[in-house]
Formats: sequence, structure tokens, C-alpha cells
Amino acid sequence: MFEYRNLEALAAVIEEQGFEKAGEALHITQSAVTQRIRQLEELSGQVLVLRTQPPTVTDAGKVMLEHFRKVRVLEQEFLQRSSLANAHQKPVLALAVNADSLATWFSSVAGLYFSQNRGYLDIRCTDQDVTHTLMTSGEVMGCISSMKNPFRGCKTDYLGNMEYRFISTRQFAQTHFAQGIDGTTFSHAPKLNYNRDDQLLLRWASQFFEQAHPFQNSHFIPSSDQFPLLIRQGSVCGMLPNHQYLQYKDLYDLVDLSKGHPVSLPLYWHRWNIPSEELDVLTEIIKKEARGSLIEVG
Repeated sequence: MFEYRNLEALAAVIEEQGFEKAGEALHITQSAVTQRIRQLEELSGQVLVLRTQPPTVTDAGKVMLEHFRKVRVLEQEFLQRSSLANAHQKPVLALAVNADSLATWFSSVAGLYFSQNRGYLDIRCTDQDVTHTLMTSGEVMGCISSMKNPFRGCKTDYLGNMEYRFISTRQFAQTHFAQGIDGTTFSHAPKLNYNRDDQLLLRWASQFFEQAHPFQNSHFIPSSDQFPLLIRQGSVCGMLPNHQYLQYKDLYDLVDLSKGHPVSLPLYWHRWNIPSEELDVLTEIIKKEARGSLIEVG
């Protein structure tokens, strides 16, 4: 059996991104952290942490981390319900949420959870197509993802579809698409993408153009909040969630260039399949807010 304190040291090294910082977090020396990791590796017969900068967890280490984090959540919930509880022992729920959800409907989820004064949210923000990687690596216990199939040891709920429209200002459209939008004018127009994992422009363009290059003449700005503000300046076009388009349409004189074919992206909530009251509460909040904000298909 693996000692709990050794698993705690493994988690601290990865979460604090270093052996010295892990020691400070656990109130032990750096050498003690190293010793605990070494004991884990000797017992498992596998390397669990690569001594990179910052340290990198191996596949074998990820399995142990996921186990430890599940146990830690249950332990924190137990302490919270017992007379041993204090403000520092509230559960910490690590989640991966796509940036567009954070910029629109998920802020209500966080606000409602905060108001209940139950635990703490630790949200990692990334693209909806890659949030699942944080889930499968054991780094988070729940994620909003475009992936439908359940992950190992997890429960899955369909939340609804988020619609995206190809947007620019009226003046931008008159300048760059005066003769209409085709593969050439689309590729040549200055565009916004979230990052190089962002597939939304490609999904829209591939409905119409055999050859279109969404990354050509593109800026990469990893901030959903900034997209409508940058598009309003009239120098770029890009994809906006329908919620943001309707919010800023009249204020910024935005036009919908989607040709009646927005991109409809299904979103799913994945969570660890453990008997956690905190995850149950959060799941119900997420499902309720999604019903009021996303489009239900099927």
C-alpha cells in the first residue's frame, strides 16, 4: 500500500510546480519531499515524476494523482461535515472550462456556487476541444467539453449546443467582402482565432469552401472577452457565440456573415464518478444554467 503522505507529496510537486515549493506547501524540507517521491517510485517500480523544470508527471504518476485527488475531495467533504471542519478545509474543485462558456453562461454557475459558501473552484481555461485532456490526465475532476463519449471513471451529461456566428463590423464587410465571401476573400481577410487549437472558423468555412485557410492572415488572441472588443474596431472578423453577438450587435454595428449557417457546438459536462456531494451540487447548478443559456438539440 502507498502511504498517503507520499501521495500528498507527489500531488504537491505537480501542483506547486517544484520540489522546493512543494516542501513549503507541506511544511517539510525539499529533501523530505524528494525522499517521499523516491519511496513511491521504489514501491511502484516506475518513474512517477520527470525532473524537468517544472517537474512533469508520467503516465504512471497520473494514475496515482487521480486516485489521490479523488480521496482528497472525499476527505475534505468529510471534514467539512464534521466538527473538525474549518474554513481552510473546504473542498477544492478543479475544473476545466472552455473560454467561451466562461465569458458567457458559466459565470452564473460560478456565482451561484460562490453564494452557497461550500467549497472553492479552481478553474483551468482552455479550448472546448482540449479540456478533456486535463480530465483524462487526472488534473481536474470535471470539465466542459465538446467530446460526447464518457471518459474512464466519469459520468457525462449533455448540456446543450452553443451557436457561433461569423461576425464583423458593417464597414469591415463592405471593405473585405464587397463582392461576397468565397474561399479567396475569406482566406485573405484579417481574422481572429483563439489559438491554434481553435477549429471554429474552419468548421464554418468548410461548409462552403473547399479551400479556405482560417489561420492565414490570422491573429491569435486567447481571450473570449476580447473578441467582440477587437472586432468592433473594424480591422478583423471572427467567430462569436450567439450570446455575445446579440449583446453587442447594435452597440458595435456588427453584422452576421454566417450565410444562415452558424456553427452549432454541442457541450457536455464530464465529472468523476465518485460519491461527492460537492460535485453533485455543482452538477445541478451547471445543468440548470445550461438549460437557460444553451440551445437544446434532439
